[in-house]
Amino acid sequence: MVKKGLGSGLDALFGAQAPLPKVSQKMSEEPKETGEQVLQLSLTAVAPNPHQPRRAFDEGKMRELAASVKEQGVLQPILVRPATDSPDKYEIVAGERRWRAAQLAGLAQIPAIVKPLEDDVTLEVALIENIQRQDLNPLEEAASYRRLLDEHGYTQASLATRLGKSRVYVANTLRLLALPGSIRDLLSEGRITAGHGKALLMVEAEADRLALADRICEDGLSVRQAEEMAKNPQLIYQPVQTDKPKDSKPKGKPATPPQPASTEELLLQDIADKLCMHLQTKVKLQKMPKGGRITLEYYSNDELSRLLEMLLPGTTF
Repeated sequence: MVKKGLGSGLDALFGAQAPLPKVSQKMSEEPKETGEQVLQLSLTAVAPNPHQPRRAFDEGKMRELAASVKEQGVLQPILVRPATDSPDKYEIVAGERRWRAAQLAGLAQIPAIVKPLEDDVTLEVALIENIQRQDLNPLEEAASYRRLLDEHGYTQASLATRLGKSRVYVANTLRLLALPGSIRDLLSEGRITAGHGKALLMVEAEADRLALADRICEDGLSVRQAEEMAKNPQLIYQPVQTDKPKDSKPKGKPATPPQPASTEELLLQDIADKLCMHLQTKVKLQKMPKGGRITLEYYSNDELSRLLEMLLPGTTF
């Protein structure tokens, strides 16, 4: 029997075909209820899940969401479970961004579905929701995988199947936790990608590893360049070779000032950046006379397998 992949946990909780129910006007002072009924809970009766996989919330995006919530309300209920330490409190399982935005918008209540869930299911649902929304940075994702393995009886193979990932992807993501704290900070801040992190793991000497991390940030090295330096640490301390010498421009001609990027170019770059973060590899978007071209880079057979699992889940070659 083929197991469902990413999102099956949410389907099981909400019902894959179930339409969003209308918001009831019941208040949180009533006895706790379970099932698919949507309740209006006081924001003060709801608290974040202390084991929420996501730790970083972009302030700019939160303000945008709060503005939308203030104008239209919270359109999708959050999922909560009864708190174990208080009869009148609830713990968020999925939807902490909506809860935070509702606070910023000055709302008093939020629509919620209440379900009595165990800790392992709670963590799995929170992880799945964040992965679906692409909200986790690589370290948050890795830390969540580690908790599911250590505390909830998963193996790497079963976890990969449950989340619709390849076993190689899960294993490589977990390896990021072995990076030193300063490099993990760069990952959390988005200054380097998971691909860069995996290249840094190839460097044995701690000093070389830190030096390469600095080069990646300062020179904007691609994952491929970082991997080449990781294989040959002496390259870390040498300038990056370019195809053309810096003084290759014809003498006597004034330099042409750079033209500002057009709105379309900025949009394409933004799309490429988002694809890069999602796929964890270098992505290039090129406009052509008719349509355009998307180029993905991979640097090993494992990287190719990982990309194929993400782009063509369930397909064998």
